[in-house]
Amino acid sequence: MTASQYQVQPEAVRSTVGNVGGIIMQAVSTVLELEALVVAPTSFANIGSAVASANTTMATQQVSALRNLLNLLQQVNNLVKRVADDYDSADQAVANSYGGDKQPTTTASGLFSSSAASQLASVATSGGAGQPQSVSTVLGYLNQAGLVQGGTTNVPTSSPAAFGTWLDASPDNQAALGVISTYSGAARGFSDVPGGVHSGDLIIIDPGSSPAEYIGIMAGNGQLYNGGPLQPNFGDIAVLSVYRPMSAS
Repeated sequence: MTASQYQVQPEAVRSTVGNVGGIIMQAVSTVLELEALVVAPTSFANIGSAVASANTTMATQQVSALRNLLNLLQQVNNLVKRVADDYDSADQAVANSYGGDKQPTTTASGLFSSSAASQLASVATSGGAGQPQSVSTVLGYLNQAGLVQGGTTNVPTSSPAAFGTWLDASPDNQAALGVISTYSGAARGFSDVPGGVHSGDLIIIDPGSSPAEYIGIMAGNGQLYNGGPLQPNFGDIAVLSVYRPMSAS
């Protein structure tokens, strides 16, 4: 930013919106758990109805306050996303007015590499049977795309969940594999990700049911691949993690 101009990166803003959305969904679960922990008034029979009434009132006020906070956060999150979308549209309109054709910022960001993403998606779309729980196959794709910096000997491959936990434990772990987290939160499908998922994205899905998790690479045709095409099951709602290939440093 200078005294006469500033720049907004809609991709980064949408990533923040996605992560805040994930926090909101986790907070919703906390509210539901808090409601379930309300002690029945009959449990206070030995110490009096006054205590029972006070306990119920306090719990109701806590739940109400949390719900109001969540509603406010959701409104702010929606407005932030609208700002990013409006900025993107205005930027496109200005470029068009000068006879240019500005490409969407989601593929032109200096942080994310469209070429690496394209190569990763290409190597992942090889034919064969889908292997939704195979972490080693995905590591092979990352290696083939030239994203891995160093070895992968310390990377857990026992399950997609263990791999995702390792990735989220440190930015250095993500950098070692040439990816960065852009979304982590509850989702009913890929359309719940602000800005959508992109070709080359590394996806981990935990629906909390059998089969327990899915891991794969998103292709340009909107199909998830790992050793072959996958048909992920989100169940009622799943924990979705998205990692995007980075440009070389």
